[in-house]
Amino acid sequence: MFMKNKSIWLDEKNKLLKKVTKDLECDVLIVGGGITGLSTLYQLHKNKVNAILIEKNKCGEGITSKSTAKITYLQEKEYLNIRKFGNLSIANKYLKSQMNAVNILKNIITKENIVCDLLPSASILFTNDLNKKDILFDEYKFLKNAGVNVELLKEQKEFKLALKVQNTYVFHPLKYLLGLKNILQDYIYENSPMKNFTKEKDFYICNVNKHVIKSKYLIIATHYPYFIYPLFLPFKSHVETSYIGAIKVKEIQNVNAINIDKPTISYRYHRNQNNNYLIYLFNSYPSYNIKNIQYNFDDLLSKYNFNYIWSNKDIITSDYIPLIGKVNQKDDTLLIACGYNTWGMTNGTLAGVILKDLILKNENEYIELFNPHRDLNLNKITRFPVDACGSLKAILKSNQDNVNNSKIIYTKIHNKDVAIYKDENNKEHIVLNKCPHMKCGLVFNAVEKTWDCLCHGSRYDLDGKCLEGPSNYDITYKGTDINEEK
Repeated sequence: MFMKNKSIWLDEKNKLLKKVTKDLECDVLIVGGGITGLSTLYQLHKNKVNAILIEKNKCGEGITSKSTAKITYLQEKEYLNIRKFGNLSIANKYLKSQMNAVNILKNIITKENIVCDLLPSASILFTNDLNKKDILFDEYKFLKNAGVNVELLKEQKEFKLALKVQNTYVFHPLKYLLGLKNILQDYIYENSPMKNFTKEKDFYICNVNKHVIKSKYLIIATHYPYFIYPLFLPFKSHVETSYIGAIKVKEIQNVNAINIDKPTISYRYHRNQNNNYLIYLFNSYPSYNIKNIQYNFDDLLSKYNFNYIWSNKDIITSDYIPLIGKVNQKDDTLLIACGYNTWGMTNGTLAGVILKDLILKNENEYIELFNPHRDLNLNKITRFPVDACGSLKAILKSNQDNVNNSKIIYTKIHNKDVAIYKDENNKEHIVLNKCPHMKCGLVFNAVEKTWDCLCHGSRYDLDGKCLEGPSNYDITYKGTDINEEK
């Protein structure tokens, strides 16, 4: 059976829109065309705000298109973790935010008639380790006390103990974003990476495709924001990598599930016009703990004979709550949204509403909850060294050749460190062997044929084109003409 080494969602055709070819001016500039950026653009234009969005590649083809794409508020051990690193009140407010986000997303799909394979899908949280039954009972009591209609399931065929909730969904994430893209296309510019920006008086001056975009507000809606002050994210988060497959099945079930055990198992079903699929995630690792990418894919392939396989990256914050809001507490004109802890469909949608309300000076009960500068406590502080050491470990590991594919040649050309991969046709692909973001070494992903950064998740194609940030530069080697980030 032929297997595609890419996300199943990326089979969808995605027409390239115009790029920035002249100087522009707007009230709000959004950087990043994933679910956060497009949701924010949608919310702003609903409120008649003069906003435009720029995307370095094509909208929707980054992290959002590699998700399992569950629209759910039953999110692994999220509420337990939030209670641990926050308190019960914070956990209750986060639960309310996620239930609201499910409804917001569903209502947008309905109102705009977006065809995106939306299906009702009950959500299940399960374990096969009865030593962890207290964790599930604890979550069951939390949800019950919060007014959620939750079932406790015992000794089922697929698991020993589980929780189940209704009013949750699954969908095709790229079809959804393409629906938004079609609605908003007049305000979107693709193939338009922002190289840098400065602030002059009351305006941001953003350099894009050798032109300038002038804006009053700037929203960084990229997966791992790069245009913020150093060490903002490494001390508050780490990057986690997951391995996912899709396989054809005869019938689908109207459920999605995730366990609380290790290794992580997460699955859902998908129905398109021609086939039914099981989408199956097996194992997630902090990126700094990845020993061998090929081994991790082989581990996934030992479960099913998949039609598609791919990997995805998520930002896990130190207190398990996303970072949505002001980069600087005293300045409401520079905003970010990231760190969704693997639950990007709800949080990316919610971010669009929160960022819109911040710009319009509207009240929003979730602004303080997601405030990137929210109050610290002892538990949060103890996580900072863990995340910081993880970032350092990733940097050190990434510069050791033994974590890379043995077929890669490391050498110097014109006094530059390069890596060379020979493909099946014996063609050489030469790239600079340092990620422009923070100079980490790059690991070759032989399955997806990409150069991956273990530190913060940047990814490049075989010849060095930047596919995913935080890096905003290619690693293409062009003889003595080398494209490096300055």
